[in-house]
Amino acid sequence: MKNSRYRKLWVVLLTFCVGSSVMLSNPATAKTNKVKVALSSFQDVCSIYVGIEKGFYKKRGITLDIKRTDWPGANELGVGGQVDMWTTSDADVIQQNNSGADTTLAFPLFYFGGGGLMYDPKKYSSWKTFDQVSKTNKDLNQNIKTVLTQLIGKKIGVSSGGGEYATFAELVSVAGLKIDQFQIVDLAQEELPPALIAGSVDIMIAGIPQRLAVAKQGYSTLMDQRALPSSIVHAGFGAKRSWVKKNLALAKNIQATIFETLTWIEKNPTPSFKTISKCLAEGGTKVEASDLTGVWNVMEFFPSDQKWYVKEVVTKGGKFYWQDRFSTVVKNLKDGDKIKKDFAVKLSDLNYGLITSKK
Repeated sequence: MKNSRYRKLWVVLLTFCVGSSVMLSNPATAKTNKVKVALSSFQDVCSIYVGIEKGFYKKRGITLDIKRTDWPGANELGVGGQVDMWTTSDADVIQQNNSGADTTLAFPLFYFGGGGLMYDPKKYSSWKTFDQVSKTNKDLNQNIKTVLTQLIGKKIGVSSGGGEYATFAELVSVAGLKIDQFQIVDLAQEELPPALIAGSVDIMIAGIPQRLAVAKQGYSTLMDQRALPSSIVHAGFGAKRSWVKKNLALAKNIQATIFETLTWIEKNPTPSFKTISKCLAEGGTKVEASDLTGVWNVMEFFPSDQKWYVKEVVTKGGKFYWQDRFSTVVKNLKDGDKIKKDFAVKLSDLNYGLITSKK
């Protein structure tokens, strides 16, 4: 009888211990980490809602408290310490560090090649596009120069605080021209389409929603940054270096969730694009889900997993090798007097994706 009671007690204790072990090791039942996010209305960063919808963040014990804003507003909230992570780019974090902030591109999400120089083909019917000049000449730098020379003295609408300005500066540099040969009109992304349509600027270079909007009104692409690989913008979510160091395990979980989300989107584009289109609409930007098929991994490129990121971004010679891009942006921002000539923040401090992407 005694032995029988002891055996029953042992089974109960063993069951309790095993159950407790499972609860502690299961991310879904672990303590929930609440992360404040500032999110702008662009199709790439709106992919975060796909991860939420599929339960990928919940599975890792992460709850996202999302504040909707525009791109500059997101960066202001991040620098001001009002959120933990926010939508940002390589050029953004470089300029923030120039002002003394310890921000970094903490969570790599996309490599943006969709910044097109949009113009009115009826008003400027004599202008030659990059595709046209490339048919008769194989010299890349000369072709870029031929296109940009047409714009000298014209008004170029671009948000000078973001990646698109760095893109234009790189195109100008490769062409052997000077940025001060062009009239830069600094406008927020949302202001660019109406400015172009009203004739306040002759060219706009903006994000994909703005590009698609004016294309539907009959405007054409003179050239986009896919013509020059070094102009591809590295972007995603920023955070402060101090926050990443303090919350390293959480940061790695966030990046792992981003990779998982992007893999799911690649395999399931139709439902994913519907979710992203809805996110855009809620932020006041209308982009049909069907329009995204010509964007995803066509105009901008997404790291589907850690292996892809290491091969294409971390490894020298990769398609989007990070050090080439960050050093180029620093140089162009110095040349354009956007940052101090003695700016000397370590490039690796500007790109903590190198840390958060590690398993």
